[in-house]
Amino acid sequence: MSGCIAVLVHDGFYGCGTGAGVANRGLLQALAAHHGHVSWRVLPVGLVPDSPEFSAAWHDRTRHLLAGVGGGVVVDPVDNGTGGRTRFGDLDCFRAASADAARRLNALRGPARPGLVLAVDTPFHGIGAHLDEDLAARTLVLPRSTALLHEPHNTARAAWEHQGWSSILAQGGHVGAISAHMRLHLEADYGLAPQEIVDMPDGLASGARESAPAPALPAAAQGGFALSLGRAAPYKGFEDLIEAWALLQHHGERLPHLILAAVTETAEPTPYQHHLARQLRQTGVEATLWTGFDPGVRALFTHVRARTVVVPSRVEPFGLIPLEVFAAGGPPVVATAVGGLAETVQEPRTGFTAAPADPVSLANAITRALSLNPAGREQLRARTAQVLQEHDYTHTVTSVVQRLAPWACRS
Repeated sequence: MSGCIAVLVHDGFYGCGTGAGVANRGLLQALAAHHGHVSWRVLPVGLVPDSPEFSAAWHDRTRHLLAGVGGGVVVDPVDNGTGGRTRFGDLDCFRAASADAARRLNALRGPARPGLVLAVDTPFHGIGAHLDEDLAARTLVLPRSTALLHEPHNTARAAWEHQGWSSILAQGGHVGAISAHMRLHLEADYGLAPQEIVDMPDGLASGARESAPAPALPAAAQGGFALSLGRAAPYKGFEDLIEAWALLQHHGERLPHLILAAVTETAEPTPYQHHLARQLRQTGVEATLWTGFDPGVRALFTHVRARTVVVPSRVEPFGLIPLEVFAAGGPPVVATAVGGLAETVQEPRTGFTAAPADPVSLANAITRALSLNPAGREQLRARTAQVLQEHDYTHTVTSVVQRLAPWACRS
């Protein structure tokens, strides 16, 4: 078997507004590191340049990355029915994206017909129902999120996901798991058999670094700051962090300034972001709320004034932020012991942990992190090296490709 590698993504190509986008960029980087000698066909969910989710700077970096693929790259944007305005949307958009991506792949012949299809995340969960059988047998669907994790009330989406995965598996294809937590979730909540799941744990691609400049610090943060970042959605636990910070202020703790980067790509703040702003005012928490996505925020992991990075998620299939902080040699990480976060942040080995949706537990963990002395911080950094090695995404991706498409590996 030979042919090209097809990669289907919804975020991380034209822009990046989610952790999935960062992970998808890492997937492309990992593939380029060892599989750039074969031809690729990249099928991103298409965005028009005036979409609020389109980032010219991010897209330029993506094109630069793909320019290094010696086997050649064809970019074939997928239509999800939104006219290129948004890459995600609702279930109708997912159905449209899956059907259109399959139509484009089914039409390919000869050397252009993929020998391996990596269909990443929600918009492509239903692709198995539309693919030709030979392509379905060479497809790995990789969920980075599911309805039952992030929209448990959306039974129609959950049923569509299950049907799509079942179709892929019935035709000899594969479903991947980005973490041990996701594997258990797919088995317990969607009924997939353990032997049907391919482990492809998320991580950082070797040597991968983003070079976007850091945003200017607010004046109040010049003496030190704590940082929390992620998509502005309730499951990220930002409300719990605000309550925890209010508790610490009430008890007279000496705290650094809180930078809360609860972001979207929309020009105006969303209702949820307005809700967070009201909560900050009502609790009297001294914080700066950033609402617009900026990849440069991650450059603050290396800032000399950074005291801690807090990941207060209530749900997290994997969670790349701790690994990014570890790789940057950043400050102590505080994370909830939920989902994939529990696999990378373990107290006292690699960080400080709290129960999810528990402001008191989170406040106590923040206190422990902020009280760590310089020697303790250095010891913590030294111990994270093993975790980074365990989550070398280049090695992970290469191992999976070797298993599913050995023809794509150099002899």
